[in-house]
Amino acid sequence: VIPMGECIPVILCIDVEPDLRRPDPTKAEPWWGFERLYPYLHELRLRMADASGEVARLNWFWRVDPQVEMVYGAAEWALRRYEAEVAETVMAGDEHGVHPHAWRWDGALYGWVPDYGNPSWVEHCMVKSFTAFRSVFGKECESVRMGDRYFDDQVRATLDRVGCRFDMTIEPGEKPIRALAISEGYTGLVPDYQSVEMGPYRPRVGCFREGDADRSEGTWVIPLASGVMSERGLRWRRYLRRRWSSMGPIPTGYGTLRLWEPPELVQPAIEETLERLARPYLAFAIRSDVLLNPWWSANCRRNLKWLTRQARSRRLVFCTPRDSLQALGLPAQGGRDCH
Repeated sequence: VIPMGECIPVILCIDVEPDLRRPDPTKAEPWWGFERLYPYLHELRLRMADASGEVARLNWFWRVDPQVEMVYGAAEWALRRYEAEVAETVMAGDEHGVHPHAWRWDGALYGWVPDYGNPSWVEHCMVKSFTAFRSVFGKECESVRMGDRYFDDQVRATLDRVGCRFDMTIEPGEKPIRALAISEGYTGLVPDYQSVEMGPYRPRVGCFREGDADRSEGTWVIPLASGVMSERGLRWRRYLRRRWSSMGPIPTGYGTLRLWEPPELVQPAIEETLERLARPYLAFAIRSDVLLNPWWSANCRRNLKWLTRQARSRRLVFCTPRDSLQALGLPAQGGRDCH
């Protein structure tokens, strides 16, 4: 367990993206989810800082890929549209990164296809995203969260090549599946993360699920928080989700912890995770439209409020990937120390 007086880093990632996974290419709708989420997180940040006694930093991962380019006319559309919010969060010391998806427009089908089975297209979407980021921020992008939790050895090699420092994609405990939604015509396979454990690591070349202690360069992979979700209780809600919701059933067993799931299950799992890890940390990801769904919104607000309360007693500090490695005693130049 982390020694008394040291902090436990918490990395809160926000995937800033269109509200619809398959937007109409003829309708460039504003990102209403982000517009609702931003003021909520702006106010929550103040409470996070007050509870932890440290500046609270958030992590914004922007969609700047070919799908956005086709619908909005420019890959960097959101970074221009929400320029004021970007400037404010940069001043606050937040991390900004990219969230590349591999959506490809299929003219014959007149629809979007998540084309992760096409390595050259995946690489194109990544490079497009990093280029768009550089055109706005005037510097290289250091942080990434791949869309649809996709990661493989080619992704690792591309991240190393473009100089990305931190990846927040991998979700420990998640099983391989054919697609996140069968109706979307997903190519390839959503990867198997069952063997990946929590804890930052530099991936072994040719085997991204394993760390290589001898590597002193390359991208750091920081897996999201994982734990055991109880199978007990919430019978009525489980039934409703299974029967009527497009979100799928409430997860049970070991897997990635998601802040939009029921607090009665998520919060005990977080506590167990903090006790389990020799070097405790937490990392969560939420979509920018999380507050548009009443179920997601209520759960997410309760879980974030609980985490904020825990910050005081457990020395949780909301920080960037670089800061988290510094707090965990790992080599990341430029991070801040916990006081």
